[in-house]
Amino acid sequence: MDARAEHDALRGLLAAIEEPARAAALPSDAGVIALARRHRLTPLLSSLEGAALPPSLAALARKDRIATTARNLMFAEVAAEASRALLADGVDVIVLKGLAYEATLYGKNGCRPTSDVDLLVPGEKRRTAFATLDRLGYEPRAAAPGFDEPDYHEVAWNRNGVELDLHLGLAPTARCTVDYAAVWSARVPFDLPGVKVSRLADEHAAAFHALHMAIDHFDVPALSLVDLSRLLPDAAATARARATARAWRVSRPLETALSLTAVFLPAWAATSAEPSPRKTCRSERIVGSYGGLARLPRAQQLRRKLEHFDHGTDAVRYLVVQARRNVRELWERRFKKRSARDRLALPPRVP
Repeated sequence: MDARAEHDALRGLLAAIEEPARAAALPSDAGVIALARRHRLTPLLSSLEGAALPPSLAALARKDRIATTARNLMFAEVAAEASRALLADGVDVIVLKGLAYEATLYGKNGCRPTSDVDLLVPGEKRRTAFATLDRLGYEPRAAAPGFDEPDYHEVAWNRNGVELDLHLGLAPTARCTVDYAAVWSARVPFDLPGVKVSRLADEHAAAFHALHMAIDHFDVPALSLVDLSRLLPDAAATARARATARAWRVSRPLETALSLTAVFLPAWAATSAEPSPRKTCRSERIVGSYGGLARLPRAQQLRRKLEHFDHGTDAVRYLVVQARRNVRELWERRFKKRSARDRLALPPRVP
């Protein structure tokens, strides 16, 4: 398929998610199946009530949903174990993204894939949280330049091939102005197996979601659009998310995310996107090229990143900080060659 055909095929897949009766008309050629998988839609397609998928697509979607169910159950147990240990050490926990989405936005097992565990803890508890994960047998990973710096927002940990992303913040501190006092005070109770934790309030989750779509240059699976539509089920919720985005200085990411979602999920837009997303040249370019199998070229990634800062000063500050971190990372790799454990000042492992 060419880019235009991929764009149209994706709209057809999402139309079936909005109106399951349309699923029977979906083509099931290899290109459409590849597109559905690239956009992480097959488990959700399999879960639709009243959807008569073509046989080959139905079989693959059912297989993907079974695999997703097993993985998500495993991730939930991992998150529960880590959360119990963190809470016991006096560290509050908010579950982010996939695990929280499946339970609260979809309500069915195995329909919302996730690839890791994302937990948010208070930034001032970073050393305690590091010690907790270290005690549980996790190893830190140098996933990004500056991961070991005190103001970095996320550290990736791995144990037996399972990744746990420990978030000390929702975004790079130089990128925007997240109100963490509001985030923690507005959090909502959330249950993991055998432990009670929290999730983000919907308006905070929507602003966070849109920001990370922008950080990923909007080269994201279409499942992200479905997530956003369910985070913002009505016009009032959209208005609250816009107010949050303005306060956090992430209005541009949210408006582009809303524009994408409105085009590809028009039934949602008719009831939930009022007032209509503000069309801009940057959002129109992204909407027009969205939906294919090809990855976004590096030059376009950089352009999209720079276009989605609310203020020029935010972009300059972010670029300066990232440049310094990149230079430091080159120095670390070439001359110091310290392990991730050493860089986080963790004690040596006892054999």
